Amino acid sequence: MKRKNLFYLLFALFVITSCANLPSQKIPKNFNQDDSEGLVIGAFSIKNEKPIFNGYGLHHTSTDFQEKTTVNNRVWIVPEQMISMKLKPDFFDGEKGVYYFAFKKPPGNYTFQLVSLFVNGGMFTENGSIPINFPFKVEKGKITYIGEIYLDYRQRSVVQNFTNERDFPKLKEKFPSIDWSNLSKK
Repeated sequence: MKRKNLFYLLFALFVITSCANLPSQKIPKNFNQDDSEGLVIGAFSIKNEKPIFNGYGLHHTSTDFQEKTTVNNRVWIVPEQMISMKLKPDFFDGEKGVYYFAFKKPPGNYTFQLVSLFVNGGMFTENGSIPINFPFKVEKGKITYIGEIYLDYRQRSVVQNFTNERDFPKLKEKFPSIDWSNLSKK
C-alpha cells in the first residue's frame, strides 16, 4: 500500500509542476493614476515550432544596471509539459503563441536586456540566452505599453513590434477594471 501511495503522490507532484503558466494571470486587476508606481504591459510572443523549451524568460533591468538581474525582474513562461511540450498562450496569432504580461515598477528608465531559454532533459539541464536592448520609461500612475517582443528561436531573432490594434481591444476586454486612460506607448 505504501508504494501505491508514493506513486500517487509522485504523479500528483508531476501534474502540478508540469502545468503551463500564463503571465497574464499575474496582471494586476486594478491600476489608476493614483498609484505610486507605473505599470508596464505588453506581449511576449514565441514562434510555435520545435524545439519548445521548458522555460522562456524575458529579463529587464534599470538602464544604469543598478538593479540586479533576478527572477523578480523577468517574465517567465513554462509551456505545457504533460505528454509532449506545447505552448499554451493567451491566444495564437498565426504562428505565434502570444502571452500578455504586466508588472509594476518605480518611475525610471529600464530596458529589456535578455531572453533566456531553459532546457531540462531529466539527466541534464541547459541554459541559453539571446541579448536584446528594448528600452522603456516608467512614469508614476501611467501604463507603459511596450508592444510585442517576438522570439523566433530558429532564426535567433528577437524583435519588438507595436501591435496596438491587436492588443488594446483584447487587454481592455480582459482587464476592464484597469483605468486605460493613463495608457502611453513606450
